[in-house]
Amino acid sequence: MLGEPVTLTFKPAAVDHGIAFHRIDLPDEPIVQVCPDNYQAIIPRCTSLRAGEAAVNSVEHLLSALAGMGIDNLRVDIDAPECPALDGSALPYVQILQQAEIVQQNAPRAPIELTDPFAAYDEDKQLILLPADSLEISCVYDHPKLPAQVATLAIDPETYVNEIAPARTFCFSDEIELLRGQGIGKGASYDNVLVIEDDGNTSSELRFENEFVRHKMLDLIGDLYLVGKLPQAQVVALKSGHTLHAQLILSMAEKGLIQQQEPIEIMDILEVLPHRYPMCMLDRIIEVKPGERAVGIKNLSFNEPFFQGHFPEQPVMPGVLQMEALAQLGAWLLLKELGAEGQVGYFVSIKEAKFRRPVVPGDQLRLEIEILRRRRTWARLGGKAYVGNQLAAEGELSIALGQEPAG
Repeated sequence: MLGEPVTLTFKPAAVDHGIAFHRIDLPDEPIVQVCPDNYQAIIPRCTSLRAGEAAVNSVEHLLSALAGMGIDNLRVDIDAPECPALDGSALPYVQILQQAEIVQQNAPRAPIELTDPFAAYDEDKQLILLPADSLEISCVYDHPKLPAQVATLAIDPETYVNEIAPARTFCFSDEIELLRGQGIGKGASYDNVLVIEDDGNTSSELRFENEFVRHKMLDLIGDLYLVGKLPQAQVVALKSGHTLHAQLILSMAEKGLIQQQEPIEIMDILEVLPHRYPMCMLDRIIEVKPGERAVGIKNLSFNEPFFQGHFPEQPVMPGVLQMEALAQLGAWLLLKELGAEGQVGYFVSIKEAKFRRPVVPGDQLRLEIEILRRRRTWARLGGKAYVGNQLAAEGELSIALGQEPAG
C-alpha cells in the first residue's frame, strides 16, 4: 500500500508469546502485539495494527500464512510500517516459513469454541460463525462486473498451502487512479496485483478459476488470526471484507467469546525466573500482553519468613519486598518475551515509590506491571500492587537483564 522498502526477520518465540511485531527501525524498538485491542483502521483495504505511536500495516497476508501453517508463537522484526506485498498472495510467506524448522512446543493449543452462532452484518455484507468441530469456510464473492464466485474449503495446513495461499490480491482497472489519489497502492504493480479489465480479462493468467474468492478467504483467515488462534466454526462469508472481519472480531472480544488466557502457575514461572524460596515473590501470573504488561498474584501467609521479624507483634510485608515482587513480574515479562535463557533481571533504579496501606498475613497482593520504555535488555516499568481494590504500593522501576550469577 505504501510502497516503502521493508525487511522482515522471523525469530522463534516462547509458548504463549503470540505473534508480535518489533519495529526495529524506531527508537526503543516498540512492540506491536497481534491482538484485537491493537486493531486500527489506518489504511483502506488492508488490516493495520497500532500500539502507541508504532503501527504495522498490511498484516493480513502474513497472519494468514501463519494461521494456515499453525504457527502461533513468533517474533517478527520489521524495519518499515508495512509488511511487503511480495507477489500479492501468502505463498511467498509460506515458502519462507517452510524453509525454517517449525517446532512443536510443549503446550496444548486451545482453540476458540463457540456454543452459539455469532454474526456481523453491514447492509448486504454478512459474516456468520456457526459452532462446529473444525474450521470450514464458505465464501461468496459477488461483484456486478463479474460472475459470482463461490468456494467452500475445510481448513487444514495442506489445504491452506495448496488451495488458498497462492491466491493473489486483485483490483479493477478503473480503481487504480482512485487508489493512488488516496495515497495508497504506491507499491502495487502487475507483479503483485491482478488487474481486472472492463471486459473481465486479467493482467496475468489466473492460478485458480475462482482465484478472487479464494483470495477473499485468504484475507478472512488472516483477519480471524488477530485473536492468535482460529475458531472451530463453520464460517459463511458473503461479500465480506476487512472492515466487517474486524467488526466481528471486536464484537467477539467485547462479549467474552474469545477464550481468556490460562493462568501461568508457579512451576512455569520458575522455568523463566531464577528466584527460589524464600525470595520468589510470585505465585501465579493471570494476564499477559507480551511486550506491554502483565498481572500477577502473590499470596501472603503467616508463614512468610519476613513476617517473623517484621514485626513479630504486628506482621507487615516490607515495602521493599513489594517492589521486589513487582520487579520479578517485570523481569519475567522481559525474559519470557526475549527467551533470554541464563539471564536474570537486575534492579537499576526505583523512583516515585509510594506505600499506601499495610500488607499483612492473609492478604493477596495483585501485581500490575506495564512497560513504559524499553531497549533490548533494559526497561522502565510502571508498577502497582493492590490488596482487593485498594492500592497498596506503586512505583517506577528500571530493570536491566544480565547473566545469571555463576554457582
